[in-house]
Amino acid sequence: MNRTAIHTIGSAKFHVSVQGQGSPLVLLHGAYCNLDVWDEHVELLSRSFTVIRYDQRGYGRSDAVTETYSPYLDLKAILDYFGLRRASIIGSCLGGAVAIDFALAYPEYVEQLILIAPSLNGTPPPMRLIWERLRDVQRVKREGIERGAARFLRSRFWRFAVPRERRARSQLKDMYLANAVHYRSRLTMQRPLFPLARKRLREISCPVLIVEGEWDHLFNRRTGRYIHEEIYHSSLIRMEGCGHYPQLELPLEFSAIALSALKASVARR
Repeated sequence: MNRTAIHTIGSAKFHVSVQGQGSPLVLLHGAYCNLDVWDEHVELLSRSFTVIRYDQRGYGRSDAVTETYSPYLDLKAILDYFGLRRASIIGSCLGGAVAIDFALAYPEYVEQLILIAPSLNGTPPPMRLIWERLRDVQRVKREGIERGAARFLRSRFWRFAVPRERRARSQLKDMYLANAVHYRSRLTMQRPLFPLARKRLREISCPVLIVEGEWDHLFNRRTGRYIHEEIYHSSLIRMEGCGHYPQLELPLEFSAIALSALKASVARR
């Protein structure tokens, strides 16, 4: 199976790609990315899994955010649309927060979580990070997305997220430029799961792997380690020589880690 198309699911249109055969595996991108962040992983993963990846609402070719919504409910709607009742989930950055909320709301749907530098609802980011995100949005609206991308990639603050290697840096730039819909979205309309996930992590019983990058922001590394401490039987891997997007910066190494964890979960069934 190899299908990529725009699907109307509920009240929104989503850009969704489904590839491969086997147990379902959902890939959730993070901030400043879209489904293309997984391009270098799909060929390998789709040999063993049915890989579902999509542009989250407000990213890539999916609809802009124009109404109140919950990302974890979008994930539920997409799985139901394709008739899938159980899946492993790999979530990066804000995609990690979506995966955690989903696992708390619908534990019967979740086989395993792999969380890459995950966000966590109920853990507010430092004010500097909030400020820099707002500056990015205002800059794009004022100067255009091309200048916004150039300033983002040169920013000293965003060094933890911007890859140092040319290939990965170029990929991040392409995704930034493809996310014009994000800057047209009503970003305050997102609603997380309540009660917030931070105080509920011990409810998660499926296998969980947290992946952190050596050069990631300290706040992100601390968040990942807090999740590791709170979820029983979780494990944590530190990837050296990368920042916030290990899957983008070290694709071969990350694919090997993910595939090993996924196959171990299958063996435990």
